[in-house]
Order: sequence, then structure tokens, then C-alpha cells
Amino acid sequence: RVGTYEFDLHVKSNAYIGLDEKQTVSLTTLDNSVLPEYKIHPDDAELDDEPTLFEEMLNANVEQDSDSDSDDDSDDEDDNPKTTSLADKKAEMLKARKAAAAAGDDDDEDEEVEEVYAEK
Repeated sequence: RVGTYEFDLHVKSNAYIGLDEKQTVSLTTLDNSVLPEYKIHPDDAELDDEPTLFEEMLNANVEQDSDSDSDDDSDDEDDNPKTTSLADKKAEMLKARKAAAAAGDDDDEDEEVEEVYAEK
């Protein structure tokens, strides 16, 4: 809307008392026909072709996932001792649980759970 608008501008300090300021600011808006034509700078137009930060993060996760999938499916698992299959990890966890249960170190006990009773 074309016209003159007045605003109260408040600048407040969070560190000093008495440093706050208040001024009245006047803005005048113009008709669109008076304004110069808006042109996008060529460098800014090229930025539309670049991936956003979100897209870069999403693509990075996809690449990491695809790399890990290809490692699991390859026949070269014996060459790299650090890569273990999911089935091997599950078997190790099961062995550890059985060993803990046999030793009496079962972490699934309810000894640490506090029982709460409602008074009637």
C-alpha cells in the first residue's frame, strides 16, 4: 500500500539500566511503477542449481548407507577383520547375554525399579 507509515523503534539494553532508546521512524512506500525492475544477479541465479544444506546432508547419508550395504554384500569380508555381518553381531550379543545369565549378572532384573503405590 502506498503511503507514509510511522513506527516506534525501541532499542533496549539487557546489560545497562537507563540506556534504552525510543525513536519514531517514518517509512514511505512507493507505487510499483516507480520502482526499478528487479533483476536477479547471475551468481544468485546459479545458486538455484546448487543443492541446499539439507539436500547435501541427505545425499551424504544415502552415500554412507549405500557404502555400508555394498560392504555387507561383498565376498571380501574375510579381508577386513573390522567388518562383521549383522548375523555375527547378533550371535555375539546372544553369547554375551547367555554368559551374563549363567554368571548371574542379568541386567534385566527389576531390582532397580521403584514401585509406586497409590493411596486409596
